[in-house]
Amino acid sequence: MAADKAEPKSVSALTKRKIEVLLRGQSMLVTHCFSEKVKKEILDKQMKKTKEAKGARDPRADFLAARYLNAAGLECVPITALKKALVNAAVAFDDLKKTELRQALFVDPVGAPGAMLVPIETHDGAPAVGVMREDPVTIGMGKRGLTYRPSYEQWQVRVTITFNERLVSEEQLLALIEQAGWGVGICEGRPEKTSALGWGRFERVVA
Repeated sequence: MAADKAEPKSVSALTKRKIEVLLRGQSMLVTHCFSEKVKKEILDKQMKKTKEAKGARDPRADFLAARYLNAAGLECVPITALKKALVNAAVAFDDLKKTELRQALFVDPVGAPGAMLVPIETHDGAPAVGVMREDPVTIGMGKRGLTYRPSYEQWQVRVTITFNERLVSEEQLLALIEQAGWGVGICEGRPEKTSALGWGRFERVVA
């Protein structure tokens, strides 16, 4: 007698949801864009071009080059920093895995799906303007130097998070946001990095 055929497995339809979230800074935000000057220096080195003598350093030029600017000239943070914060927050939960979260949620600036930069606002919704900050840093093998970057004492960002409810519930997502803001942070000096300065922490604002 022929063996019974196995019943085909049912496949649930993808269930996507979107929520808009206002994330407000709880500590200073410091950004550092990879400037075109640094990119050129790296490319020239890889192409084995003759190294040009460095001129006098211009701290203000370094500060301006370290900003993330969108096409409208607004100061921003990279949207990838926010998704990475949510994914890395998964280590605090037993029922969430980073590998699954990378496929389960996507982050976009409100009103600009697919954009790579999200504008920084002050708490009243006005465009934020960074203030130049000087910090000592270690470069390479113990060499010390100074870096000039924009800092934002008061800041917030507005994002849309699209998530797959089969892999992460809204309750889990909100818990991820809370953990990401408290223990991971975004951009320079964030809590998850070895510098552990506690910069870039945030919380969700509930209307």
